[in-house]
Amino acid sequence: MDDTDKPLISVITVCLNAEDYIRQCLESVIDQDFADYEYIVIDGGSTDKTTEIIKEFEQELAYWHSRPDRGLSHAFNQGVEQAKGKWILFLNSDDYFADSQVLYKFSSVLRDNPDKDVIFGQIQSVSREDTPRNLKQPYGHPFRWNEFLRRDTIPHPSSFTNINFIRRVGAFDENYRIAIDYEFFLRGGEKLNAMFYSVVVSNMRVGGVSRAQRRICQEECLKALKQRQACSYMFIFFYGNYLRVRMFIKEIFVKFRMISG
Repeated sequence: MDDTDKPLISVITVCLNAEDYIRQCLESVIDQDFADYEYIVIDGGSTDKTTEIIKEFEQELAYWHSRPDRGLSHAFNQGVEQAKGKWILFLNSDDYFADSQVLYKFSSVLRDNPDKDVIFGQIQSVSREDTPRNLKQPYGHPFRWNEFLRRDTIPHPSSFTNINFIRRVGAFDENYRIAIDYEFFLRGGEKLNAMFYSVVVSNMRVGGVSRAQRRICQEECLKALKQRQACSYMFIFFYGNYLRVRMFIKEIFVKFRMISG
């Protein structure tokens, strides 16, 4: 396929037993008022009604499959393998585009900045109800490498990643379960060419993450910093202990409130 025939954007959704929210996700992509994109769905072998719902939309999909995989990173990589777009966006199965103009709003920015590694917008946190409520203000602001070393400031469901960057740094690391995108963008190093565009891209449902998962994510972020030699071991040591103590105090506070309540 010649580059002129390739879509500008590949939207990829990975899912597993996502019957509660997958329809809203699918509809938000298919209803986009923009034509120069393709939609790929990677299902990890769902046993609920997820695949039945996907089949209702399969005529609108460039590719989809349902089969067991080795985890989220592997599913991401399977999606990228099928993608033909110049820019890749991952939209989680329980998230959905903020409106039908999202891809159109970003299209000119993507075309005008082919040298960027990633261009990202904002996410709006919403509740997990059938009719979600907005929580807090939209998150996302101009990229600063020193801030990125302390926390992930590139909201994954709002980031358009250049396919050339993916080819340069390689596939998602299957050794990571949660901090997958953080480790991935750390590979760009201090010269990561990231651009912020102030548009809300997606509504992201919050909640449903256990304390154990938050702890795993925290440790994986520290592991990624060390593996990619993004900063000194001294910084990782002290910052890691600070994060662990802060999480411990927060958990104690939550338990105290539950007991006193």
